[in-house]
Amino acid sequence: MAIAPELIVLDSSDQPAASCVVCGNDIPAGQGVTARYQARTLRFKGPGCLARFEADPELDLSGHQGGGCKGEHDHSPA
Repeated sequence: MAIAPELIVLDSSDQPAASCVVCGNDIPAGQGVTARYQARTLRFKGPGCLARFEADPELDLSGHQGGGCKGEHDHSPA
């Protein structure tokens, strides 16, 4: 499923544990949302983090993570 020309959502079921690129929270293996953006595979805690990333990808890629979302969106599992 493509959200934007550069952002393609992938299957997360086979992905290892990671940290969310937006909020910095831990994502257990096989959970969260995984997407490909500019030849990079990125992991998101939930659909809210993905939406925030889509709104301003460069902000999150510049290292402004770790609670940057302040819990202002949905972190429920995808």
